[in-house]
Amino acid sequence: MSQITSFLTLLPPSPYLPLSGRSGKLPFSLTNDYLFKAVLQTDESVLRSLLCSLLDLTPEDICSVTITNALVLGATVKDKDTFLDIRLVLNNCRLINLEMQMKNEQNWPERSLYYLCRAFNNLETGALYPEVKPAHHIGILNFSLPHVQKQFYSHYFMINEATHERFSDKLRLSVLNLTQTALATEHDRHAGLTRWAAAFKAKTWEEYQMLAEEDSIFEKVSDALYLLSENREVAEQCLRMQEAAAERKYWENMKEQLVEAEKTLAEKQKALAENEKALAENEKALAENEKALAEKEAEGNALRAELEQLKAQLREYQK
Repeated sequence: MSQITSFLTLLPPSPYLPLSGRSGKLPFSLTNDYLFKAVLQTDESVLRSLLCSLLDLTPEDICSVTITNALVLGATVKDKDTFLDIRLVLNNCRLINLEMQMKNEQNWPERSLYYLCRAFNNLETGALYPEVKPAHHIGILNFSLPHVQKQFYSHYFMINEATHERFSDKLRLSVLNLTQTALATEHDRHAGLTRWAAAFKAKTWEEYQMLAEEDSIFEKVSDALYLLSENREVAEQCLRMQEAAAERKYWENMKEQLVEAEKTLAEKQKALAENEKALAENEKALAENEKALAEKEAEGNALRAELEQLKAQLREYQK
């Protein structure tokens, strides 16, 4: 991460406000894909701290951590890379993917499995299969997956359906659900995951001030966030990501409104068709009633004529 350290020296140091002097709304929050990745690659101690919380490690457990797809900070991100995952190698023997996703795009299960399998496909040519490095995909999500039980931090492995025996520890998928902080276990809280969740969702500098009182690492997080946000090129990319997310949300809302409008129209057309069918049935029934009435009336006329005939015959007889 030396390239990142040198980048920070280029950031304007003045005017510089310490965390205690900052107030109000953050320029960008850590839920911004670009800033999330930029902050974690800016200060290795921040990344190490997050990994310790997510992986239940101590600082001494981490000998090395290398991001293999680091951003060129300030460089324009291509449209196809709108979603930014962080790929890293831990202790030269374990592959980790970190992904931040704030909106449910209805594709996360498939998306996460794709990233996980891509990371697991790491065997070098000529190497033996047992040498494949473990792969772990961690999704930091701001939504719940509808097909699984709600948890704050959940883990998924390949297991035997009947015995629940784990097939392998080398393939693992985890979800940190920012909407379910209330379900955090005592272990989650002790690992610092609730504080990280608060940092991801924080909207103001005052929230970081409170977090820094509990753990000094969040002062480093806020400093990286502050310095990066003050850099024009980085801020432009953060804004671009923010606008892209807003545009996606706008078109998704428009699509949802269109689908809802089409659904409403279909329901109205169905109701109209049913009304027309009912009207046709009523008209048919009315026609049948009119026919029956006409037949009854004709029958009545015939009976009256017959009666008149009988009366005439009776009068003739009486003469």
